[in-house]
Amino acid sequence: MNRSDILAFAKRAWSVAEAEKTAFWAMRKRRIQTAEAVRLGDELRRHARLLHPEWPDAAERAEDLAVHIRVSEALRAAATHRAR
Repeated sequence: MNRSDILAFAKRAWSVAEAEKTAFWAMRKRRIQTAEAVRLGDELRRHARLLHPEWPDAAERAEDLAVHIRVSEALRAAATHRAR
């Protein structure tokens, strides 16, 4: 790798790369199977734990649980409202 290689890399059309990345992940998310999504989520969790073994702490767990409860209640309320 030399100076011209580095300059060429730095001067890339980054907006094109970003647009292609966005399009790729939009398609990927439409096609992903549930089992694969769960596996990928678990891999991300494991990686986060490798970087931060203390994560999540008790406060983060409590906050996460509170969010899950609020979402669950909102979904139940929406289902009840829609059933009328």
